[in-house]
Amino acid sequence: MINKTICYLSLFLSIFLYSNIWSYNAKASGADKDQYTSVEIIAGQTPLLPNSEIVIATEIKLAPHWHVYWENPGDSGLPVNIEWDAPDGFEFSKISWATPKKISYGDLVNYGYYDKVTLLQTLKTPNTLPDEITANISMLICNEICIPENHSISMNLNKLNNQDNSSYIKAAQDKLPQKLNGEFEYFEKDNNLIISLKPDDISILNGKIEFFPLDWGVIKNSAMPDVKTNGSKIIITHERGDQPLSEISELKGLIVIDDKLGYSMTAQPIINSAVINNEIPQETTPRTNKITWMTAILFALFGGLILNLMPCVFPILSMKALSLVKMGEKENKHARMHGIAYTLGIVLSFIAIGAALIILKEAGTAVGWGFQLQNPIVVAVLAYLLFIIGLNLIGFFEFSFGLGGNIGNKLTQGKSLSSSFFTGTLATIVATPCTAPFMGAAMGFALTQSPIVNITIFAALGFGLALPYLLLSYIPYLRKALPKPGAWMNTFKQFLAFPMFASAIWLVWVLSQQSGSYGVLLVLLGMLAIAFCVWLSHLKSKNIARKLTSVLLVMCLALPIFSLFYIKTTDIAHKTSQEFGKAFSNEKLSELLKGDDPIFVEMTAAWCITCKANHAVAINIDATKKLFKDNNVQYLIGDWTNHDDVITQYLASFNRNGVPLYILYPKRDNDTGLRPETVILPQILTPSTLKDAISK
Repeated sequence: MINKTICYLSLFLSIFLYSNIWSYNAKASGADKDQYTSVEIIAGQTPLLPNSEIVIATEIKLAPHWHVYWENPGDSGLPVNIEWDAPDGFEFSKISWATPKKISYGDLVNYGYYDKVTLLQTLKTPNTLPDEITANISMLICNEICIPENHSISMNLNKLNNQDNSSYIKAAQDKLPQKLNGEFEYFEKDNNLIISLKPDDISILNGKIEFFPLDWGVIKNSAMPDVKTNGSKIIITHERGDQPLSEISELKGLIVIDDKLGYSMTAQPIINSAVINNEIPQETTPRTNKITWMTAILFALFGGLILNLMPCVFPILSMKALSLVKMGEKENKHARMHGIAYTLGIVLSFIAIGAALIILKEAGTAVGWGFQLQNPIVVAVLAYLLFIIGLNLIGFFEFSFGLGGNIGNKLTQGKSLSSSFFTGTLATIVATPCTAPFMGAAMGFALTQSPIVNITIFAALGFGLALPYLLLSYIPYLRKALPKPGAWMNTFKQFLAFPMFASAIWLVWVLSQQSGSYGVLLVLLGMLAIAFCVWLSHLKSKNIARKLTSVLLVMCLALPIFSLFYIKTTDIAHKTSQEFGKAFSNEKLSELLKGDDPIFVEMTAAWCITCKANHAVAINIDATKKLFKDNNVQYLIGDWTNHDDVITQYLASFNRNGVPLYILYPKRDNDTGLRPETVILPQILTPSTLKDAISK
């Protein structure tokens, strides 16, 4: 399992690195007959002087009909990238971009430049100048196809002639967007981005107005805005894109007039304010809990500790505890080595999951905690694995790995350090359907930060999961509290098979939600084949009968493997009860938010044990149904069993990347007409928690 995880991770890394190397680092120098661009570096004043500040222009000329991309390329493409190779002491500003044009290809709309574009940067020189500095320019140029081009241009500072290029720089600066002064605000309503512009001089915004965002996915680029003037204000209504507005702190972009003039502006979000163009109270913008890196690490550590109590993980911990029972005080060093191996298995597995999430998100895939269980093949493999472990624990078979013992011995007697590492990996795998308290905030924070922060938080979660066994292995006094070895250990080991069987049954039920009855049939036949294989392996046959048994053994072993190729996700509608709860959709939520009633949103999944426990204990009970009815609570349920971009984006808007998530939109205030701040409820839900939240 570890090797398979590493292989998949290596594959993702290879694809990711190859795409970046292909796009940015293809070897090229200067412009030749195979290139469609030529690049020139022009300094405002030469030669360069020590301790000075000048403007550097990168002029890109393109062949007819070819284009390059702006800072926000739009629906596709990559922006021009300039990297300077210069000694310490040189300071290069960010690129100042000229106003781009819209470039349409069918339903896709991009932002970029034809013919020629000049990109400006400010350069501060150090006390001592080197002989040479080099600009490495990489870009994606497109016509009917897209081609990466690279230029490496060196400036020999010892051979620069006296030149004054200030007029050229001035002409390039005149083409830059001018700053628009005034008051600018934005908010989201009915899946539209609404921008309120109150410029100091409204007369300059005279003509066809469009908005070009600096952030990708804020708007649907192909849609045309609805622009209205209301006194000294201009209201732009634009269809929304895929990026949740909660992921940006402020809205930056250009107001473009008649496809020519650009004005840069920064708008601030409106919270609990009236809708600008018709004075209707605006819905509360979801807020996320702000936590620090250290807080997220502590949350992850506590969440990992609580995961040990989950029904899938607890049997694994119990099996490892049995191995410590047999170790006497003279085996303290041996126990500690097993504790370290078990911890490494868990921590490295969590790091691998965190790295996979980073890679998938960088590739543009909307994923979250437990994402692998949205794949029915993964669910089927886990069901087979837990079924096999259950058969082994109950003593139905002893399967040797060829490493001096069977899987039962390896998991319970701890004869091999590799077995402890494997058990840690197994504990991680069976823990992924669960979400413990503190985990949601920590995981949501992790996936919005740098890879280093992400990995440390996932490592802390793994360390929390491993900590109880690690403490038992390092502290002999704690081991003395465990029962003494005896015949009960074999009975207890057999008892632990039943939670494994229960987990396998639950996974088959999850598969029924993903692949229907056909997927369930395939997995049940696979389990039958596995049990038949075990029975065949016990037969003592000779000669021809032995060969026939071997053939049958291979055939029945192949059945569960081949079944995985035919398990597919089907479009099964997870319909909620018409009497209690309605299926979540952005349209339904927007419709309910226009009313006055409180709204309760439950985000769940069939494979999420915590979700199902909360629903059974706190939500789907008579007391809660009466509570909702008495308070006119509108109840929406979002099912994330299979991948759903809408639900993934909703989770991300609250800085979460997994289920369960419970959101309460309080009822509208009678005096102000506004809704109080949206409430994120705990991940472990109780009837009293719901009652208190709705009452307040």
